[in-house]
Amino acid sequence: MFDGRTGEFVLKRQKGGVGYFGQVRVRVVAGVEPVVWQVDPADSSSLQPGTDHELVAAALAGVADGLRLVAEAGVDVTGWSAEVVHVQLNFTDIEESAVRAAGALAVGDAFEVGMEPVFDGGWTARLAG
Repeated sequence: MFDGRTGEFVLKRQKGGVGYFGQVRVRVVAGVEPVVWQVDPADSSSLQPGTDHELVAAALAGVADGLRLVAEAGVDVTGWSAEVVHVQLNFTDIEESAVRAAGALAVGDAFEVGMEPVFDGGWTARLAG
């Protein structure tokens, strides 16, 4: 039903003259681990563990947030893994809360669950409506 579906979200906004950027792509596959890092280590356009560990952690946490929101919307996520396949590198406006929110919103896109970004001193995601 969801196997192989992808979702992506680009959060690019300005608040109070400050730029915020986060872009995450996920793929849904059958699996045991809810969130899995699957970015190609040779992909220089994506964030990578080690050099970008805080932002990688934000992306992973955001994807976990997204799975929780999808489950709250009534979708059974048991037996599905969200693989993080790309987190866009951006040297100017990338910011942890934006990356985390983009991760959650990418999961919503993959599962076709309406979500929206919300700013309250930082970016988060919530179910739409």
